[in-house]
Amino acid sequence: MGRRFISRPVRSIEASNALAKLQQQLEAITQDGDIREYVMPHYLVLHARFDASVYLLSVKHHKQLSFDFWATGVAR
Repeated sequence: MGRRFISRPVRSIEASNALAKLQQQLEAITQDGDIREYVMPHYLVLHARFDASVYLLSVKHHKQLSFDFWATGVAR
């Protein structure tokens, strides 16, 4: 379920290096593993699949994915 996390386009060298390291770690665990992200109306779910098991890695509410500029006084 969801799109492959590792297939996401990267826009920085740091993200590219981190994704390459993540891919190496995933391949060291299993050849059949996959990390996916599933976007729901209010949540983003990151999960990993290894063989027949699924592991929940992260659940974020959509409000956690951005900054509250009004509270910091930046947007006036």
